[in-house]
Amino acid sequence: MPNAQVEVTAGAPNLESYKDNGDGTVTDNVTKLVWQKLTPPSNYDQPSALAYCASLRLGGYADWRLPSVVELVSLVDTGTYNPSIDSTMFPGTPAVGFYWSSTAYAADATNAWGVYFNNGYSDNNVASTPYSVRCVR
Repeated sequence: MPNAQVEVTAGAPNLESYKDNGDGTVTDNVTKLVWQKLTPPSNYDQPSALAYCASLRLGGYADWRLPSVVELVSLVDTGTYNPSIDSTMFPGTPAVGFYWSSTAYAADATNAWGVYFNNGYSDNNVASTPYSVRCVR
């Protein structure tokens, strides 16, 4: 798991590190996951977010998917707030915005997990509600 500078200073390993690939994608140098750099202008309910990522063609790749909640949490920068993500690598991330994951919420089949990038918290929401999406491969 990538760690913010404040966490590494306190003894955690794996300082977060990213590479802008110059094609609308960003590689996480710790996890080796490749992320969609920009948030799409439209919001999606969770089923539509799954379909959006599956149909995405970006950076010469067609194998995009909606990230799991653990993958999405790996983007949280605990050393920043509002947004709690590297805003140089992921510009335009809404200061207050929930991002869908592919992880279902076990206690309620109508909900799914995601991350609020204003504060870095993960939570579940009703899957039929439109929110932001960032795809991964």
